[in-house]
Amino acid sequence: MNKLVLDEEEKPVLTYEQKVEKARRTLCLAADMSQTYYNKPLIIAYSGGKDSDCLLHLAKTTLKPNEFEVFNSHTTIDPPEVVYHIRDTFKRLKEQGVATTIRNMPTKDQTQVTMWDLIVKRGTPPTRIRRYCCVVLKETGAPNRLVALGVRAAESDKRQGRDTFGVRGGTYRQATFFSLDHTEEVHHEAKNRDPVRDCTLIKAMREHGKTVVNPIYEFTDEDLWRYIHENNIELVDLYERGYKRVGCIGCPMATYRQRQKEFADYPRYKGAWIRAFQRMLDKRKAEGKDDGESWKDGQAVFEWWMQKYRYTTKGQLTFDVSGDITED
Repeated sequence: MNKLVLDEEEKPVLTYEQKVEKARRTLCLAADMSQTYYNKPLIIAYSGGKDSDCLLHLAKTTLKPNEFEVFNSHTTIDPPEVVYHIRDTFKRLKEQGVATTIRNMPTKDQTQVTMWDLIVKRGTPPTRIRRYCCVVLKETGAPNRLVALGVRAAESDKRQGRDTFGVRGGTYRQATFFSLDHTEEVHHEAKNRDPVRDCTLIKAMREHGKTVVNPIYEFTDEDLWRYIHENNIELVDLYERGYKRVGCIGCPMATYRQRQKEFADYPRYKGAWIRAFQRMLDKRKAEGKDDGESWKDGQAVFEWWMQKYRYTTKGQLTFDVSGDITED
């Protein structure tokens, strides 16, 4: 579990209004810290989903246009509607004087890194224990800066135990988090050149390390939708079509039912996954790796990956975090 710094006592329950005010206070502090230690504006990470739209609205109504910039990492497997929503949002932001960047992860020869090529290169499908796609296509996109994320504790059990500010580690478990009150205190002391409380967070920022801030971390689903409706925030229309999440098509972190819906709505993406799995198998075979009969072709890998037969068919392949594959 991620380490917490200070604030070990049970936190008071905040009202909706207090959470909104805390989010604005957090953004103001983060913007000041970004300029102080990085000499650059705060980055707002934007994915085109409801959480990042809420965060973006808070930033626009709290900070000046030159105090933040908006950053999107293009994954190559987002729904087309999300891609169009991001483009439209960024066009409006530019008209408002806000800097925006859509990052296409490049290879050494500066060509676009796609999910399909990444599968072949890694030699295994992305899964819940091997989320290399997020690491390459999303998390390595932002430079060593202070980045505001739309992360909320209510999203999943895995996101419990974090806090408002954080220093990224090699893995999620190695990250360290700090409360807003603690961060305000040490930042004030650091600005006044008091070295006594120069904590891990301040040290990481002074060294231009990767640091994050989660302004809406304490927002529940009800808080989020209330803020969206009260402020008439325009969302991608997929939510009106029954989608609960609008992330990458086929993401293994989504439920089986969600992935079924995505592939029914976007059959070309399903075909792209299957073709990528076939290319992956061809490469593994060329390298002398024997995957047995259970992964006989790209379609069979897709069915395993979707977990359709994973727990009912004997001889299924499995692999650990290092990528070593064995037969059950």
